[in-house]
Amino acid sequence: MSARPHHSIHHKTWEDKVLDADLLWAQVKSLLAHQSLELPKTPRRPDVRLIVKNISGHDISFQNPGNHANGKPEHIPATGDSTAAMLMIKGSTLDEQHKNAETLFKKYDLGARGLSTEFIEDLMQGKLASLVDEAYGPAPFETQTAKLVDVSWADADGKTSAISPCKGLNAAFGARAATEENVFMAQFHIYVKGTGTTAELVESEGMAIAVSTDWQTKKETTRPIVASVARAYYGDHFEAIPVAIVHPDGLVREINLKKKKAA
Repeated sequence: MSARPHHSIHHKTWEDKVLDADLLWAQVKSLLAHQSLELPKTPRRPDVRLIVKNISGHDISFQNPGNHANGKPEHIPATGDSTAAMLMIKGSTLDEQHKNAETLFKKYDLGARGLSTEFIEDLMQGKLASLVDEAYGPAPFETQTAKLVDVSWADADGKTSAISPCKGLNAAFGARAATEENVFMAQFHIYVKGTGTTAELVESEGMAIAVSTDWQTKKETTRPIVASVARAYYGDHFEAIPVAIVHPDGLVREINLKKKKAA
């Protein structure tokens, strides 16, 4: 049985130490502003999406497998400016997502048939759970398909995926251009000293902190991303993410902007 830190009314344990990402970002922003600098943006890997038009002649309703609508059904009308459903495709890499989208496109002849009864029934019965992450809408078909472009993306190991849009009359799949995102790595400098030894810095890539801005309110929000996941998000741009050195008490000591990866 492993020993646990002693709990006290007056003292928190190491398990209680939580740093506020909003406060870390505020410090980083202040340090940069003092030098008349801004945080450089980092490209984030796009995801493959499948856009399917409703040509059935009647409105179609279904539940989003991702359940981001809190149980409310998605409604895709048969008429109007927005008659398409958007599907986010599963896969740990762009190539896997592209292959899964192609499988759906061909199996259900989506380019010709659009949102068919067979497709929706299989989606709702969970038969597409290994392929579809989310399905939602409505969305304007032509506007969304126009956003699909040729994408070349290198992952953190240097392997490159080349994705080109595939467009049919009533369905299309592909990827959008990579989004430029504000993100920095918070590295926590903690040293451990043994008996009569020199203190050693704990090895850690740290925690990525991404910053988003609401397009309406302009309010900024932060989200922490563990390094292993951040590598998948930012690919070979990961190594160029700016690094903030953070004191264990939460004080940002410095910010290293690094050198941006050449395009």
